[in-house]
Amino acid sequence: MIEDDILAHASACAPAECCGLVVAGEYFPCRNISPDPNNYFEIDPVSWAAAEDKGEVEAIVHSHPGGMPFLSEADRVTQCQSGFPWWLACGETIRKFRSVPPLLGRKFEHGVMDCYTVMRDAYHLCGHDLPDFERQDDWWEGDQDLYIENMEAGGFTRLADDAEIQVGDVFLMCLGTTGQNVPKANHSAIYIGDQFILHQRPNTLSKRDVYGGYWQRFTHSVWRYSAWQKSDFTGISNDLAATSSLK
Repeated sequence: MIEDDILAHASACAPAECCGLVVAGEYFPCRNISPDPNNYFEIDPVSWAAAEDKGEVEAIVHSHPGGMPFLSEADRVTQCQSGFPWWLACGETIRKFRSVPPLLGRKFEHGVMDCYTVMRDAYHLCGHDLPDFERQDDWWEGDQDLYIENMEAGGFTRLADDAEIQVGDVFLMCLGTTGQNVPKANHSAIYIGDQFILHQRPNTLSKRDVYGGYWQRFTHSVWRYSAWQKSDFTGISNDLAATSSLK
């Protein structure tokens, strides 16, 4: 299997990072020419050209020997620039990261690049794949209750009102639904610590906001992902740190 080939290459290269390419459904190991191969990787252009001779590049692969199973800040910068999916070998597992845009500074497009997309992509960078679902314009004006219907099915548990909030928790909010008898949660935001949330609302770029006042007033409920580990926030933190380098 291709995963076995990648893990074998990662083991053979340790403590240096291995690197390679997925080409035509097969793993093509490459030479790491980074001057600091124990902490970074740079694919030898000769290896890359040889791989391309065999077919279309489908993903970039590297390893984190003894490191964390998340893309580093430098990884995220390079992945966004490359546009390729990245596969990361760490320990005995391989995580496959889609090439998602930076979490900050996204242009809003409902159902395509919106508050749920930010939430889903952020969790993806933390190693958790949330389901996607169709979101039609003004769905909250009809019979659908998409967030409530999908949160529990997606692995989230609603917290008690007096629960202590931790990074990675999701706030559901009711924006523009106050005229309803029972306002629907139609907006999501991820708590990223120090009273800040990460989210995207219509007609604005995705951004950080202080959680208080307006946002607190319209909060519907708070949810926690059942498989969340404290270290998972590294995936989000590294992406946020990479933003300045991508400007």
